[in-house]
Amino acid sequence: MSCENPFSLKGKNAVVIGGCRGLGKGIAMGLAQAGANVIISSRTQSDCEAAAFDIQKGTGRQAYGIAADITKTASISSLVDKACECLGGIHILVNSAGINVRKPALEFTEQDWDTVQNVQLKGVFFACQLFAEHMINKKISGRIINIASVNSKVVARPHIVPYVAAKGGVMQMTKALALEWAEYGITVNAIAPGWFQTELTQVIFDDPLVKNEILLHIPQKQFGNPDKDLAGIAVYFASDASSYTTGQMICIDGGYTTI
Repeated sequence: MSCENPFSLKGKNAVVIGGCRGLGKGIAMGLAQAGANVIISSRTQSDCEAAAFDIQKGTGRQAYGIAADITKTASISSLVDKACECLGGIHILVNSAGINVRKPALEFTEQDWDTVQNVQLKGVFFACQLFAEHMINKKISGRIINIASVNSKVVARPHIVPYVAAKGGVMQMTKALALEWAEYGITVNAIAPGWFQTELTQVIFDDPLVKNEILLHIPQKQFGNPDKDLAGIAVYFASDASSYTTGQMICIDGGYTTI
């Protein structure tokens, strides 16, 4: 009987897109604590380097910052190349970049729609595509983890129509990619966070009435902690422990979607 820890990520290399802060940084830290070396990516190089420094200091793992714009396929392709130069083969991809525009549906412009979709859906797909191509070429049984939302399936809220549409797309895309890439040993899964206080959701938390209304619908009566509450499921999806798990979306929401 093997004594190896199936949850260990020792010897694995991860790229976390959108890993500079919030949910992405918490996931990146969790992967590093489990043994992975980590590339942090977002639009701004200084932010990437600062987050990578924190992770390396906190875990002792190798961590590097590489700026990329996931709305441009050429930039994603460059990220793949640079990540490989730093760490070699990439075993784990986490798509955690986020953006939102909040206004009534009748007021959304075409630019508003494209701004959200280009990051939340288009960028996620092409990151999956280009990193999966690398994994397939290198014969790596990779792990792709997309960040969806409780808005992907059960819950919808007003004034964020493009975001809700994109997150629904992420859920279905995750399933479709899992089917296509299963033959290569690549798993594709999604994490659907509930209510976490981040820069993206701060406007909600600034309104006491809305904040308290949401809290009423969370059985655990607390909001998620970006620094720790997604790390466990991310490590599971990234590890050998999840080798027979693909095409799944798990809600991490304190019970919000059970009501």
